[in-house]
Amino acid sequence: MPVKTDRNDARGIAQVVRTESFKPVHVKSIGSQRARILAAARKHIVRSIAAAEQVIRGLLRPLGLKTGIVSRNQSVRDASS
Repeated sequence: MPVKTDRNDARGIAQVVRTESFKPVHVKSIGSQRARILAAARKHIVRSIAAAEQVIRGLLRPLGLKTGIVSRNQSVRDASS
């Protein structure tokens, strides 16, 4: 394997193009990419909120305090719509 340099990379890419030893790939649409990003962001926010709730519960438990069911703000649920 040759040393990794820009020149050797260019040579390798040129060789692949010349021999046509590559496969076409599917590129997702911009809309699909945006939907995936929004879904991932929402998932992260929901997990962060749940983690914060658990931390608060864990900090209050040694003091003999228990929290009930925590109602969430409707705006978090509407973010996916």
